[in-house]
Amino acid sequence: MPAEKKEKTNIHRNHRQKVREKYYASGFRGMASHNILEMLLFFGIPYKDTNPIAHELIDRFGSLSAVFEANRTDLMQIKGMTENAACLISMILPLYQKYAQELVKRRQSFKDVEEAVAFLRTLYLDNNNIERVFLLCFDANNSLITYRMIGEGDVSSSNFDMRKLASTVLETNAASVVLSHNHPHGIAAPSYADTVATADIASLLNVLNVKFADHIIVTDKSHFSMAGSNKYVQMFYNFKEKKKFED
Repeated sequence: MPAEKKEKTNIHRNHRQKVREKYYASGFRGMASHNILEMLLFFGIPYKDTNPIAHELIDRFGSLSAVFEANRTDLMQIKGMTENAACLISMILPLYQKYAQELVKRRQSFKDVEEAVAFLRTLYLDNNNIERVFLLCFDANNSLITYRMIGEGDVSSSNFDMRKLASTVLETNAASVVLSHNHPHGIAAPSYADTVATADIASLLNVLNVKFADHIIVTDKSHFSMAGSNKYVQMFYNFKEKKKFED
């Protein structure tokens, strides 16, 4: 019996080594989602065939990305799942989020709205369908100083505090800012309340002599740059410049 068990263990070990060698040779290119999960599960489930667990994860949640978005409690409902493996899977999105944010810190700037949106999406990865408001602060050279969550709920709600926006701008000595909030599972177009709140924020930033570069609304699949829209662009000129713009 012990020899039989040892032989099975060796079979699993050889299989895992082959999977690793395939990954070393070409990364995840051409590798099916369940095979990627199977390899990931190696590190949380020792000496066991993780292929059936990987298949069940994809079947239960629908996609690789949905598996990474699942919470630990739901992951633990899968037969054969261990606490270590569930913890490992639940770490993937926060790790990616941290990596993407560190990447922006090294780069220090965005060349266009699309780059800004790519970064902003990382801030909403773990939002659990909650609307959040972020403020990105830039110096006079348009380099990112910092980013902070300054409210939960939409920008017109009581959870958004203008004083926090003002204190963040003053504390960081920002020359310009980008505001962002998300519409979970909604449309990216600003609501009437968003428009009114944006106008109020523009007025405050004008008093503080800080450039309001953009207000970007992000959804799961799209985004809306208010400064990039002819309908709202006038809000993003300081009032001294606005008269000249309208002339």
